[in-house]
Amino acid sequence: MLSNYFKIAWRNLAGQKSTAIIHILGLAMGISACLIIFLITRFEFSYDRSHPDGERIYRVVLDVDHPVYGKSYRSQIPYAAALTIQRGFTGVERMANFFSYSARVTVPEAGKPSRRFLESYPSKTIIPQSSYFDIFSYQWLYGNAATALEQPFRVVLTESRARLYFGSLPLGKIIGRELIYDDSLHLTVSGIVKDWEQHSDLAFSEFISLSTVGTSFLKHVSTLKQAVRPDWTMPDYTQNFVKLSKGTTPRQFERQAVKMVNAHMIRKNDPTTVRMTLEPLSAIHFDPHYEDFYSRKANLPTLYILMGIATFILLIAAINFINLSTAQSMRRAKEIGIRKVLGSNRSGLVLQLLTETFILTCLAVICSLLIVPPVLRIFRDFMPNGLEFEPSDAFTWIFLLGTILFTSLLAGLYPALVLSSYLPIRSLQARGMARQRGYFRKGLIVFQFTISLVFIIGTIVIGSQTHLLLDKDLGFTKDAIISIQTSDNYATNKRNMLAERIRQLPGVGMVSACWSAPMINYNHPEGRILQLKDKPTKVECAERMGDEYYIPLFGIKIIAGRNFTTPRNDTVGFVPARAPYGFSLPPTKSEILINETCARQLGFKSPEDAIGHFAYTSYPEVSGPIVGVVADFHSQSLFSPITPTYLYGTKNLWNGGLQVKLVMQAKSAAQFKTTLAAIEKSWKEIFPEEKFEYRFLDESIAAFYDKEQKTAKITNAAMIIAIFVSCMGLFGLVTFTAEQRTKEIGIRKVLGASVSGIVALLSKDFLQLVFLSILIASPIAWYFLHRWLQDFAYRITISWWIFVLAGSGAIAMALITVSFRAIKAAIANPVKSLRTE
Repeated sequence: MLSNYFKIAWRNLAGQKSTAIIHILGLAMGISACLIIFLITRFEFSYDRSHPDGERIYRVVLDVDHPVYGKSYRSQIPYAAALTIQRGFTGVERMANFFSYSARVTVPEAGKPSRRFLESYPSKTIIPQSSYFDIFSYQWLYGNAATALEQPFRVVLTESRARLYFGSLPLGKIIGRELIYDDSLHLTVSGIVKDWEQHSDLAFSEFISLSTVGTSFLKHVSTLKQAVRPDWTMPDYTQNFVKLSKGTTPRQFERQAVKMVNAHMIRKNDPTTVRMTLEPLSAIHFDPHYEDFYSRKANLPTLYILMGIATFILLIAAINFINLSTAQSMRRAKEIGIRKVLGSNRSGLVLQLLTETFILTCLAVICSLLIVPPVLRIFRDFMPNGLEFEPSDAFTWIFLLGTILFTSLLAGLYPALVLSSYLPIRSLQARGMARQRGYFRKGLIVFQFTISLVFIIGTIVIGSQTHLLLDKDLGFTKDAIISIQTSDNYATNKRNMLAERIRQLPGVGMVSACWSAPMINYNHPEGRILQLKDKPTKVECAERMGDEYYIPLFGIKIIAGRNFTTPRNDTVGFVPARAPYGFSLPPTKSEILINETCARQLGFKSPEDAIGHFAYTSYPEVSGPIVGVVADFHSQSLFSPITPTYLYGTKNLWNGGLQVKLVMQAKSAAQFKTTLAAIEKSWKEIFPEEKFEYRFLDESIAAFYDKEQKTAKITNAAMIIAIFVSCMGLFGLVTFTAEQRTKEIGIRKVLGASVSGIVALLSKDFLQLVFLSILIASPIAWYFLHRWLQDFAYRITISWWIFVLAGSGAIAMALITVSFRAIKAAIANPVKSLRTE
């Protein structure tokens, strides 16, 4: 019986090829979008979900709320707080902290040249407490979790890192081998663990024993020294994780934390509120508030938007199916009537019609399996790293099976119930049946085009906002400037020496040794307090530092005073050869520049009034006279307004790089390549063991808005798919309408009707529905897009022309779709139209 249903269904589909193709293509587009979005969301939601007892593992974080500076979020806590939690908190089964460490690694070989490996960014090396392995479970291939990191100068490697350093050497023989970090830290391999196979942000590959810090030069690295100092100083580059006992809730932990915070972390009469809380392990991948040095943040709202888009696209495809199926009810009416007269019951007819839908959906899924791989390759830059389409993956097939069943029921159940409900006598007469569902079909068309119009309006608004972000005048020059990050393994004079060499190269306009470009991707104040010696006013500022070439290279306009100068004796290179992670620089005396906003907040009525006043900051310790005021420029991304900023001149930069302005006269790609090759040659002469890397500044700034650019790509793709599916459904409906009115069209032509008049007759009803969709979609789109724009300090205005443009575009596409089939019907020979069957 079931095989008979399939045979009949296949014959019906084969006899209506054009309708079947429209059905398959529409469903294939919808299912492809759903499958790709399923792969993305499953990949992102898989992060840190497979740890044993993962639901009991949390990161300890701080929420700080200042009445003036607002809220800030810290993923670090003082070491004294960690000790208090370990010793005095109930309900904490285990606690461990770890610190980031980045270094060059040398693998000594007996009788052979040593092999060197450069630092990796972000760092895959941490210095953890041994209890780290009690919280996070690893499979130990060699060594023991309880003893591997007990002694100083010990390191545990993952299997992949051991293979990188020692090649095919048996793992057992790697135990006891030596690795040298930063040319002076000699560590012995004491354990090898298996790499995590599941996705995790905590995918570290080297673990150095904590006791090594106190017995090596690492104790002089300020952040490590600060991190293990048992006081209430706030460290950097540290993380603290706890594993709660069974039955203990985060709320119980936080109640104990309140007492500790009030006793030790809040000063008397300080209006700041500090709250210590627990962040679930599975939330780290999605939480943008707490910055760290290892996690790749996925944007949870974007994932929800993707899931919503997938649902709507599949819904549009299903609506196409429902529309065409119910519109063709007259064509199937006599077949249904005869089947009922011959004894078919309603359930049998429903099953027959659902079988047809099932076959169509299966064909659509096959098409989707062919579409998805090339789409993933085309949009590789948009997809998260590591995402792959695995046809053999069981979860993928479970999803596809669920999609087939859901889509078959969604698209096929209503038409099946409608067709099977007709009485045999009315089915055989086939009168008026096409009109019975007219309002329902019109409502579905309105729904389709409403969704499409929301996507069209969203594409225009999001695209316009993205162009604003990328093209807005930032107050400084960003074109033809490359950024070169120099290693902090060397003294400052090495960087300055490289800068001097590059300045001599043809094709180079200017070079500045500086900490960073004027604009960096911080969406919060940077916490430098600038104050005047002769006034009590204090201003929280962003900070920039560099040599005397900094201001002219970036074209920052000086509106009062002059540029700072850098003393020639400022190149003594007092920064040691290894000074990472917050090395405490001695006080700096330098001339200072401030921007207009800073001058206003310091109380000066005009920029000229600020010149000559002595200014200083407590951290870092910078002091000197204000010698100039520059025009406002954007020091942060355009999510934030222009902030007060001060700049000072120095060549003593323990961390930073070079900004190189290239000559733009010829604008020749060959000239750029020649210049870059010469810069790389100079680099190799100064840093022979370091990898040469650069990035164009405008590309770096564009990367600040990666999420927005991806959102624009999402809406573009969704718009194209939605419009394609909607227009395809509209084409199918107008084709069916033209077929139903073939004789009417023939009579009208015989009586003198023009082609344009017949096209207008067939198009009028559909265009009215599109116009109604515009009225419904416009306020919906405005509401959601207006809320989206509130995140930006600088944003476009949603003008009336956007809705007019979107509506005109939708009407034009609908008119083209309808007219294509209507013209064909209008120019047909009326003799053939009126011929009796």
